[in-house]
Amino acid sequence: MKIAKDGRGELGFPLLFDPRAETIDRYGLRDPEYAHQDLDGVPRPAVFVLDREGKVRWSKIESDYRERPTTEEVAAALDAFE
Repeated sequence: MKIAKDGRGELGFPLLFDPRAETIDRYGLRDPEYAHQDLDGVPRPAVFVLDREGKVRWSKIESDYRERPTTEEVAAALDAFE
């Protein structure tokens, strides 16, 4: 994998490879703006915080790719259930 060959070492966590957009469809994240175009299957930007059992405990889904939750928002979400 190119990421492992860049000289910075392994990531230490798995990455999701979703070439048919099945996962984003399961979570309702497919951006309709790209429907029926070459980029069909582009997800909306989303951040999920999961607990140790894999249950989604907090999420933020945006329609604008330039909007992201702050580090403070994510940290507060983590602190809420630890």
